[in-house]
Amino acid sequence: MGLGLPDTILGAAWPLMHLDLQTPISAAGILSIIASLGTIVSSLCTPKFLRILGTGKLVAYSIALTAIASVGYGNADSFNVLCLWAIPMGIGAGAVDVAMNNFAAIYLESKHTNWLHASWGIGATLGPSLLSFSIMIGSGWRGAYEYVAASLTAIFVLILISLPLWKKTEARGGLSENVTIPANSENVKVASPGNAPRTAAPSDGNTPHISIREALRVPGMKLSFLTFFFYSALEISTSLWCGTYLIACGFKPEIGAFIVSLMFASVMIGRIASGFFAIKFTDHRLIYAGIFIVAAGCLVLSLPLPLWMQPVCICLLGLGCAPVYPSLIHATPARFGESLSSQAISIQLAGSYVGSILMPPAFGLVAAKFTVHLWPISLSIFVGLLLLCVCLLDYVTHKKLNKSYARERVIDILHTVSMETLKRERRIQRRLRNRQKKR
Repeated sequence: MGLGLPDTILGAAWPLMHLDLQTPISAAGILSIIASLGTIVSSLCTPKFLRILGTGKLVAYSIALTAIASVGYGNADSFNVLCLWAIPMGIGAGAVDVAMNNFAAIYLESKHTNWLHASWGIGATLGPSLLSFSIMIGSGWRGAYEYVAASLTAIFVLILISLPLWKKTEARGGLSENVTIPANSENVKVASPGNAPRTAAPSDGNTPHISIREALRVPGMKLSFLTFFFYSALEISTSLWCGTYLIACGFKPEIGAFIVSLMFASVMIGRIASGFFAIKFTDHRLIYAGIFIVAAGCLVLSLPLPLWMQPVCICLLGLGCAPVYPSLIHATPARFGESLSSQAISIQLAGSYVGSILMPPAFGLVAAKFTVHLWPISLSIFVGLLLLCVCLLDYVTHKKLNKSYARERVIDILHTVSMETLKRERRIQRRLRNRQKKR
């Protein structure tokens, strides 16, 4: 939520900001590029700081940095000052993104990773809401950034308080290490069922940490970069050009904006739902299911159908995108091992940011040169390239994935046995208590 809060407020506040700062409306793109470049650099450097600080402290410091940057945004008196504050904003966001995704991939289950990304949608929704509230009470866009900074400060304090929990979880190790058969009912450790070890290539404590350059030589790592590149090209192009395409098709601007909000809502709802599906299905299946739903939405969107069908297709795009990103993140330790997880996720997120910087503006040039009606075709190309990269990535890393799924089955069996043992012991204790009462 702390990552989502400042992400969407700039786009909502910019119509007021550019007038107040006497800046061209197109200058928002410059701010976005500066922040994205800071995010890319930060994501590539995060593995080193993770080893030094640990996840809890790094996330806390990064949230504090974004809170300070939000204060800077709210007090900026010129566009150049905004550009300076965009640097720490991007650096803080990149560090939080890599650190939290790496933590979730290793120590949490797939369902939690999906819900983690759904909570980003909550923060992304709250940002514009705080802006509306600030404008209503007369504080303007500057007050909105102050509210965001206050919210981030509260999150920073909560993370500081919870630091012992972060350390305890990291010291305990990944989920694959937390399953034991109970000896008695008073001493039970039970892993949750389903997909606990999908993250699970166990880390070797003696494995040396390698640099990003060396990590890129690992089989499948460059394919992983391209996979996230084309996923972000798909998702950001969908969110950025959806409204323009709908208006070009004949929708009124307010209706188009509402349909765009429905798409974001479908992403959030889809990630909540995919969290429940992840209890029974592997990340592998969720990724392909999401890609095929997006492909179906693109196909139907390209057909000459009635206008009322297009919002349904847009929602299909959101629902399809929902499980792909979290499941790709969560499968990273299974593909590359926990020892390379942080480097792999930083490379993946760098690919995601590069894709979000390059491809949506590239389609903007295509739309200006030809027509925005080519948008469904461009999405179809992106989803086709995404599917190709995922298939190649699975082919390169299939041995590790198969071992991970085999461990998953073993731990599922261990969980079932442990639960049956626990139930049997409780039944025995219940009978003993009943006999004692009868005596």
